[in-house]
Amino acid sequence: MNENEKKSSTLTIVGLVALILVLFVAIKVIFAGLDAMLPDEKASPYTVLNTEKGEEGDYWARLLTEDEVQAKDVQDWLEQAEDWATDREGSAFWLCRMDSGEYLLYLPDQERALTEADFTASEERDEDGEITLVLRARTPEKSKEVVPEEQLFCLATESDQWKGIRLKIILDGRELNVYKLASKGGKLYSTEEMYIGREL
Repeated sequence: MNENEKKSSTLTIVGLVALILVLFVAIKVIFAGLDAMLPDEKASPYTVLNTEKGEEGDYWARLLTEDEVQAKDVQDWLEQAEDWATDREGSAFWLCRMDSGEYLLYLPDQERALTEADFTASEERDEDGEITLVLRARTPEKSKEVVPEEQLFCLATESDQWKGIRLKIILDGRELNVYKLASKGGKLYSTEEMYIGREL
């Protein structure tokens, strides 16, 4: 093999290696672009809540962020909760946000940390046949101490069964008294003043 043939074969090899590298980079770029266009399931801040039977249900929960807690309707709601609950033991406060279809939960006695994983959400039929949403929570044994106002939970659902009205909250096996309000246009209303949820 003469020198020209050696140079030619070397150039061919270098060219093939360069082509492989270009194709590799191009494929990476294409897949990165496709990945960016697809919806990112991990981007949702919500956690799916299991039912009491341990199955995935139609309810999701997340903790409110610090900025969300400072929203006017949330601050007004917390202030009213303080006014209502002079004797707060055994109370829970529920806010239906009509504008966003979200529900907020405040447990004023809960001074130990809960996470979304500590809740279950089950639809249970009452004696009159209506569906009640039953939220149960168990406080983890070694959970840290927190200020209750720092753990406001936000729930959402696409359930076709629950009509947004009937609700039970059971914390560590004890049913709590639930005080409900609705928020629309930044103002608070009692459940008697404003229709909450789906058609009764």
